[in-house]
Amino acid sequence: MLPYVSVVVPFRNATAWLGECLASLRCQQGVILELVAVDDGSTDHSSDLVISLSQGAPWQLRLLQSGGGGVSAARNLGWRAAAAELVAFLDADDLAYPGRLAAQAALFTDAPQLEHCLCGWQRLSVSGQPLVEVCPWLQGAGFSHELALTHKAVLPSAWMLRRSVLDRLGGFDPTLHQAEDVDLLLRLAASGSAGAWLEQVACGYRVHPSGASRQLRAQARGLLFVIERHLARSHDPAIPAALAAQVRYTTRAWLGWQAWAGGDPDRAQELWTTALGLSPLPPALTWVHLLENVERSGLGEGRREEASRLLADPLWARLEALWCRRMLSSRPLPYRDGTQPHSAWREVLAAASNQALLRWRSSLIEQLGPDPSQSPWWPERLRRGLAPDDALRPLRLRVLSWIEQLLCWQPDDPLQGSESLRRELAAVLLAWAVLVWPEARRAAYARLEESAAIWPNRQTLLALSRLQRSNSPSGAAGLAQLASRLPPLAAPVPELPTSLAYWERPQHRFDSCHGPQCSACINADLRHWRAESLGSALVRWHAPVNDRSQLLQIEVDAPLPVRELAWGRAWLRPPLTNPWQSSHAVAVATADGLPILDLCRRYPQPWLSCNQPASDPEPEPSFPPLRLEAAVLAVVDLSAETYYHWLLEQLPRLGLALEALAGDPDLPRLLIWHNGGHGASVSEALRQRLGLPSERLLDARLHPHIQARRLLVPDFPSPFGWPAPRVQRWLRRFWLGEAAPTRPCPGGIRLWLQRGDAKGRRPVGGEAETLAKLANLGLTVANPARLTIAEQAKLVASAAVVISPHGSALANLVFAAPGTRVLELHQPRYAPPYFHGIAQYGRLDLFRSVQPSVAPESLQELFYEGVSLEPIQLEPQLVEPALVKVLNADSLH
Repeated sequence: MLPYVSVVVPFRNATAWLGECLASLRCQQGVILELVAVDDGSTDHSSDLVISLSQGAPWQLRLLQSGGGGVSAARNLGWRAAAAELVAFLDADDLAYPGRLAAQAALFTDAPQLEHCLCGWQRLSVSGQPLVEVCPWLQGAGFSHELALTHKAVLPSAWMLRRSVLDRLGGFDPTLHQAEDVDLLLRLAASGSAGAWLEQVACGYRVHPSGASRQLRAQARGLLFVIERHLARSHDPAIPAALAAQVRYTTRAWLGWQAWAGGDPDRAQELWTTALGLSPLPPALTWVHLLENVERSGLGEGRREEASRLLADPLWARLEALWCRRMLSSRPLPYRDGTQPHSAWREVLAAASNQALLRWRSSLIEQLGPDPSQSPWWPERLRRGLAPDDALRPLRLRVLSWIEQLLCWQPDDPLQGSESLRRELAAVLLAWAVLVWPEARRAAYARLEESAAIWPNRQTLLALSRLQRSNSPSGAAGLAQLASRLPPLAAPVPELPTSLAYWERPQHRFDSCHGPQCSACINADLRHWRAESLGSALVRWHAPVNDRSQLLQIEVDAPLPVRELAWGRAWLRPPLTNPWQSSHAVAVATADGLPILDLCRRYPQPWLSCNQPASDPEPEPSFPPLRLEAAVLAVVDLSAETYYHWLLEQLPRLGLALEALAGDPDLPRLLIWHNGGHGASVSEALRQRLGLPSERLLDARLHPHIQARRLLVPDFPSPFGWPAPRVQRWLRRFWLGEAAPTRPCPGGIRLWLQRGDAKGRRPVGGEAETLAKLANLGLTVANPARLTIAEQAKLVASAAVVISPHGSALANLVFAAPGTRVLELHQPRYAPPYFHGIAQYGRLDLFRSVQPSVAPESLQELFYEGVSLEPIQLEPQLVEPALVKVLNADSLH
């Protein structure tokens, strides 16, 4: 049986359009149709025309008179008189394309819970010529409360609803003469009514001067009224303050474009000025978004180069001057949404820079305590702790000088002296952005936005403009133009690199995953683990038994696959050009440059369970490769310069590959292209253990791009950061041989792996005080930096308990006996599961204790370049009870 649909067509003096409108209904097939035509006070014989056009039409006609009460009242009168359960709307100047009604009705048949649906539409000129198609679902529009608020995508002529939901909500608000459709959409969303898109353009929407959408000021007032009323009324579900701020801002941004495009620059300036003040986005990003909105909205009406036209408009010049005046003002600015900010950085991005300085100073004084010179965060103590060879030493010293200036600042009048502090902070942030630019777009962008917010300047906005070129050309042009209005920073700042970063290359797709620090990935990897809280900030991690037994049955003794590429190429992002001397990307390609994706890695490298891995491989370097008439085994990997990644990832990959190549005629002459460096542990493994002479070792750090007659590349034997069973077995066999323990070590030592004088990337404080507190617990304290790998392996294999701050030393857990108890000490902002895989496959008993002390907010991203490099400040009064609980816990094995 065909579905029954009532189509409500309200009209007033519509003789020019009714012929085409009703003709489009004649083309509808696959439904039984009722036409409910509602005359809203016509004086031009429109009703007679409807009657005439309905003669012989495939519908039953209901002609109603609404008395000129407006389109909302007319539509309500129509649906209330409708006989069908499914009600579709069609304005008299619009068109229903063939198949629209049947396709929408089919959605309701297939989904009984569905209460309303919308199709896409095509904008038409007055004469009916197609202008542009509108497909809101492609922009993420939807029917949840949040999506309805943010997109507000609705058109009555594209709508079909169940009569029952209209009855329940009362239909359109008859007091509204504008935005009545948005109002109903928001009420549907707030009530939880199920909606859906018919993902096809199935109706035509005519744009003409007499249309309601051209009554710009009335439309703006109506939409703003509807939004504010909805935000005020909506308590169930409650609307988060951040979402409300976003909605208020985006609504005014779009209405500003409507006013400007419609020839009302005064109203546009008023709306855009208000939008600038309400934006929850950082100041520079707000500027980009406004121009993006103009460009996107113009394309929605078939007009190109809207942003370019706006940039040349005197109106935009006035907005630029206003923005610069506001941002450079010394007066404190109120926080935008009226709530208490949770951090000073949030105040900075809200352009409340002076409040941020006050918060930083107050927080720092509080955290330094009554005797500041004894605090681990005292600037002079941090200065003394800097390594002489730290490539970032000059910038860190500059940060410490700024911190001292902040502490000496007398904020009795917060306006006095803040300008110099803001200028210097903006310069420091810009310097950090330049430093991380080649390696991490997110980190560079965050610091540039902060610099622009704390003290807008020409260099920062030009850098932001360059950063936005690939994904927002219009926003980039706007920032460059805005930069010309600003003075340069007086303080010395480095220049951006002239060569393009990997993420600046054409067609680069930006990553969704945050790599090793991605909480979504970490939570996915640990979803089958059970975290048992034991108090004293201590958690015991229980591995998934079923998952473990399956993984342990992997064919760990099968040869590691090794690919052979004739004149293949391989490269890494040159690690010696970044301050951390660390490889952040590796790639392998065929002779003609085609990347082999499963042999490529780069940061942000995701965890095992990530479903959004790095989207593009590292682009080929601009410099030519070192061409080698030889067989080369390429085993470079991410961060192999650090002990963890070298020991657990690069070394076993090399060893397993050499075993797989046994009998290969080139094996005695095979060159090894690696990036582990020349440290003592690397020499111990490669030269002493594997017997590889130095002339066969090719340092990838010095030769970051090669092409070989015979390039041999082994598969990665493990997922990133999660050493596989075959890797762990190989390492135990390689370093311990027959001495590798297979069961818990009775009477084993309690081993503390000490950071001591090791120059690690992540400082550890309070270690001496903690060891003094634990003196009566019988610990064996060892500094791995003073031991060979063989000595470390033997020591850990003899331990019953291993305790250590989070760091590379815990990579030695791969040598621990099954049942060994492990206490990992970490800071609260950084606790990636680098050792869960070792614990899982090695059947270790893993405990983790969070050390709550963190660096003051002003130091977190100024002195330390990221959360992964912030210090671990040990708290003796927490470590002692945590270790006692570990020692007394029942065995898992």
